[in-house]
Amino acid sequence: MRIVVLAISLTSLVFAAGCGGGQVTSSSTTPTPTQPAPAATPAPANVLAISVDGGPEKGVAGGSVYPNVPFASATICAPGSTAGCVTISGLLVDTGQSGLLIFDSAVSSLHLPAVNAVNGSPAYDCVNYGDGTYIWGSVQQADVSLGGETAAKLPIHVISTSGTVPDTCSNGGNININTALSLGANGIIGVGFEPTDCSLNGANTCDPSSALGEPLPQAYYTCSGGTCIPAFVAKANQVTNPVVLFPKDNNGLIVELPAVTSAAASITGSLIFGIGTQSNNQFPSGATTITMACDDFATVFNGQTYGVTNTTNCTGPFSTIGTGSNGIFFPDASIPACPSQTSAGNLSSLYCPAATQNLSATIQGQDGRTKSVDFSIANAQNLLTNSSTASDAVLPGLGGPRTAGLGFVWGLPFFYGKNVYISIAGQTLPTATAPSPWWAF
Repeated sequence: MRIVVLAISLTSLVFAAGCGGGQVTSSSTTPTPTQPAPAATPAPANVLAISVDGGPEKGVAGGSVYPNVPFASATICAPGSTAGCVTISGLLVDTGQSGLLIFDSAVSSLHLPAVNAVNGSPAYDCVNYGDGTYIWGSVQQADVSLGGETAAKLPIHVISTSGTVPDTCSNGGNININTALSLGANGIIGVGFEPTDCSLNGANTCDPSSALGEPLPQAYYTCSGGTCIPAFVAKANQVTNPVVLFPKDNNGLIVELPAVTSAAASITGSLIFGIGTQSNNQFPSGATTITMACDDFATVFNGQTYGVTNTTNCTGPFSTIGTGSNGIFFPDASIPACPSQTSAGNLSSLYCPAATQNLSATIQGQDGRTKSVDFSIANAQNLLTNSSTASDAVLPGLGGPRTAGLGFVWGLPFFYGKNVYISIAGQTLPTATAPSPWWAF
C-alpha cells in the first residue's frame, strides 16, 4: 500500500448499461417482437472516465491496493500521426501537478521526438515529491488524447527506467519511483492549476525570460557523457498540462465523484474538461470560489490558520488540495497516530483514533471568502487490516498527522460527493470573475 501525504511538483462516468430485450409472449400466445437494446449514449468529448479502484498494481506480485487515488486512460500518438498509437490505462490523475508522465517502455515503439532546452540539447526533467521520492526522465513530444479531447504536440515527461540521475535531482538518497510497481500506477496525468510543471503565479522560472540568474535547481537539465547540468527550457517546451493545449475546453476542469460514507471496493466518476465552455461544465451560482496565492489557500482548524503568510516569496504553513494525495493530512495532537509496526506495514503517517472522529474546518480564499467543511477521520489500522475493508480502494476516513509548519492537505476524501472546479492560471474564464487560478465547490 502506498500512502502519499502530499505530491509536490516543480511548483509546489458513471456509465449506464443498456438493457437487453428478450422475446415474451402475451396471454393470447401471440409473440411480441424482440426489442433491440437501446444504443449506449457516448460520453461527451470533454469527459474522461476515472475510477478509484486500487490501481493497476493491486493484482501484481509485490503490488498492493493504492487507496483513494483516481485512475484513467490516455492515448499517445507520435505528433501528427494516428498509426501505431498506444492507449495506456492505470494512469494516476493528479490535480496537484501539471503534465503527463509515462514510462519509456510504454511509448518506445512510437519513437517520439525529443524536446530541446534553449541550448539546443535534449531536455531532461526532474520532479521531486514531498514524500521523499522523485521521477527523472526525458522530455518528448506527443499527441495525447484524454476522452475525446486531444492536445497536439504536447511536451511530456517520459520516465527513464535506467541511466544516471544527477545528485541534485535525487537529493543524494531519495527514492527513484521509476517502475510501475514503485509508483503504483502506469504513469501520471497532471491536470493542476498551472499550465506547465515549472510555472507558479504567472512566472516560468525555468524559462530564461524569467530573468533569473540561473535555471531553477532540480528542474530541467541537459546531459552529456553521463553528466547532467541544470538548463533553461522555453515555456513552450516545458512539460505541459494537457488541458491547456485542447482546442476547446482548455481553461480548467471539474472532478466529479459520488458521495461515499464507508469503505468501498471501487467507485467511478468523471473529469469534465472546461469551465463554462459547454452545457455540461457551466459554473453553478451556488458554488464557493476559493482564490489562491502561490497556488495555496488557508484552512482554519482548531483555532489555527494554515495559509500563505508571505505572497512575495510564497512562505507559510500552506493549505493545499489535490487528487494525488490519498488522505486528509493535518495537525491534531489529540488524535493518536497509528503504530509503526502493523500487518499492513508502517502506518505512523496515518491517524488511528479509538473511534471515528467527526471534525469541521473552514476553508478560506485569498479574498477572505470562506466555507465550512465537515470531514471524518477513521482508524486507519482497522481499515487497512480488517478483512472486510483491507482490499477496498475507497476509504473516505483516511487521514494522518502533519507538522503544523507544513500546513493542511485536502486529499481525495475531500472530493467524494462534490463537484470540484479547478481553473488553470492564465486561461480565459467566461463564467468567473475571480482571477485564476482558483478552485470551487
